[in-house]
Amino acid sequence: MKTVGSILYLLCTSLVSLWCVTAFIVPEKPAFKALPKPERVSIIFAGDVMIHTPQIAKAKRDNGYDFNPCFKYVKPLFEKADFVVANLETTLAETPPYSGYPSFRSPAQLALALADAGVDVAVTANNHSLDGGAKGVGSTIDILEQYGVKSTGTFRDSVDYKARNPLWLNKKGLKIALLAYTYGTNGVPVPNDVMVNLLDTVQIKRDIVACREAGADCTIAFLHWGVEYSQCVSREQRAIAKCLHNAGCQVVVGSHPHVVQGVEVSKREVTIYSLGNFVSNQRMRGSDGGIIAQLDIEKRTDGCQYWLDIIPVWVRHRDYAVMPISAVDTIPLNWDERAAYNLFMSDCKKLF
Repeated sequence: MKTVGSILYLLCTSLVSLWCVTAFIVPEKPAFKALPKPERVSIIFAGDVMIHTPQIAKAKRDNGYDFNPCFKYVKPLFEKADFVVANLETTLAETPPYSGYPSFRSPAQLALALADAGVDVAVTANNHSLDGGAKGVGSTIDILEQYGVKSTGTFRDSVDYKARNPLWLNKKGLKIALLAYTYGTNGVPVPNDVMVNLLDTVQIKRDIVACREAGADCTIAFLHWGVEYSQCVSREQRAIAKCLHNAGCQVVVGSHPHVVQGVEVSKREVTIYSLGNFVSNQRMRGSDGGIIAQLDIEKRTDGCQYWLDIIPVWVRHRDYAVMPISAVDTIPLNWDERAAYNLFMSDCKKLF
């Protein structure tokens, strides 16, 4: 019995000891893994790049043309963005003659200056797309490519159309489709051997669907539309924007009026009705500047969300320097320049 009792005593003692040890062991907390912060892609949209005859003369040098001074004040802004998209409202050529309105033909060095400033994409669908005919379409695309600037909206042929319509912009896991269209080409028929995207809502809706089926997280339609020199958004613009948004296009960006028009922004959709002029020799009220629209896109599990920042830019005509507010407020202007700038900014403040 003593033997049995001893065994039972030892067993109970061991169990109690085991319980005491385990009772006071503090369990390790599971490792906390913070969810990765969603990445944002920043796209800057700049307005109409128009090169009139006085601008060509101002850029003339002994060894060619230099347009770099035009963009020195916006270059720091552009360098911070993932993509910069501008409306190129001129054709490009390697050799003279060069011309301004009504048939734009600009030196190839303009593309070099845009690239150096940080412009990644030139939209080429506008009413001046065919100012140089089929040859002008091809040379413009070639020169842009030569300097590393992508483009869409006009195409050499059907093969080129399939390659660059839409133009895909991929960054940080975000897949963006950029489409571009124009209301017309100043009555010039589109030659058989080139293609220009015309503003046909039926075709655009097909393109939007194709972008979605190809895996686009965001589709942007850059439209050349509206009434020139009118700061009022037309009923047609509103109807087209609504149509495209309903078809699945999240972002609509406009050019052509040469003055700034308003914007409509929500977390899911953005409409910028007119960016105005980026650089030009136009001087009538409202046309001596425009806006840089910085769009931040964040991809989430339930779709993309959008944030829009508007930066007015004004053109100092003595040297055609495009000047954001940050530059104008630190650089001396003469009385006439300051008055023109103040009037432009006053009009912008009424819109935003």
